[in-house]
Formats: sequence, C-alpha cells, structure tokens
Amino acid sequence: MEKAELERNSASEQKVRSEKNKTIILTLVLSFFIIGGLGTWGYYELFGTKSASEFDLPSNEEVMDAEKTSGTSIYKPTLEVPVTEIRRRINVMHEFWNRELGFNAWNNYSIARNKEELMDVKEDIQNKIYPFVSGPLKADMETAIIKIDSSMKSDSVEPLKGVHRIFHDLDITLNGYKQDGVYWEVTETWEWFQKAH
Repeated sequence: MEKAELERNSASEQKVRSEKNKTIILTLVLSFFIIGGLGTWGYYELFGTKSASEFDLPSNEEVMDAEKTSGTSIYKPTLEVPVTEIRRRINVMHEFWNRELGFNAWNNYSIARNKEELMDVKEDIQNKIYPFVSGPLKADMETAIIKIDSSMKSDSVEPLKGVHRIFHDLDITLNGYKQDGVYWEVTETWEWFQKAH
C-alpha cells in the first residue's frame, strides 16, 4: 500500500513538475515575442522609413528654382516630351512597380517568369525616361537600370524592391504622390534638392 501511495505521489510530483516546465516554457516564448515585437517596433521608430508628411516636399516651382540655384537641371524636355510628360512617365513606372511588388506582392514575384517583362521595363526606362533627364535624376535612372540587371542576373527580387523605392520617392518628390505616406530617401534627386534648396 505504501508503495502504491509513493508511486502516486511520485506521479503527482512529476505532473506538477511537468506543468511548471510548461508554464516556464510558455512564459519564455511569450516573453520572446513581446520583447521581439517591442524591439522591432522601436527599431523602425528610430531607424525605419519615414513618413512623407515628415518632409517638406517640393512643389514644381521649388524644383525649378532648385535647378536655377544649383545650376544643375534634372529635366531635358523636348517639344514632344515636355516636363509634364517626363513626370507622368515616372508616375506610370511607379504605378507599375506598385502592382508588381507593392503591398508585399514581392514575396510571390518570380524573376524567371517575368524576365521578358523586366527587359521591356528596362527598355522603357532607357528609351522613354533616361534621354529626357539629367543630373541626379539621370543618376537615379541609371541606378534603376543597374538594379534591374542585377535582379535578372541574381534571380533575386531584392534589387527590384530598390527600383520600386526609387520610383516611389521620385513620384512623391516630383509629382506630389500622396497615396502612400512612406518615404525611403533613396534617390539622388532628393539629396540634390536638399542641397539646392
């Protein structure tokens, strides 16, 4: 009888220990998620993307004034392709990338399935925007082209996210795009404007 009671007590103690272990593990897991979540939130608050509302974004007149002040123009318009058309093409390119990669669609984007389209986009940048821009805006187009090539070579979407961010920031800076408040600060055009302004 004592032996049976000892076994029951031992089983009961094991059950209590098991419950304590489960409680400790659950507490550790929950603590990990809470601390990780707060740490991630804090990181993005300090170092993450900024809201477009935090910036004094330029008007078209301010961009033209910056061109005069700096002595560097960002547009090379023609009669067929005036500044408004160049800006529209930047917006069209931004909207394209929004559809392809925006709202975490980049997670499902396949370079292999879209290589032909990427070549077309690269050609559009080279033929429909690049010849009509200069200075820092031309440098931004060069960076976008390099990133598209890099993406196709490496079969990685990461460089394309950079292309999307370039056109996103340019659309905000040059066209006053306001549908998304995030501003990445990735363009030479923005840096040029800050120095010239």
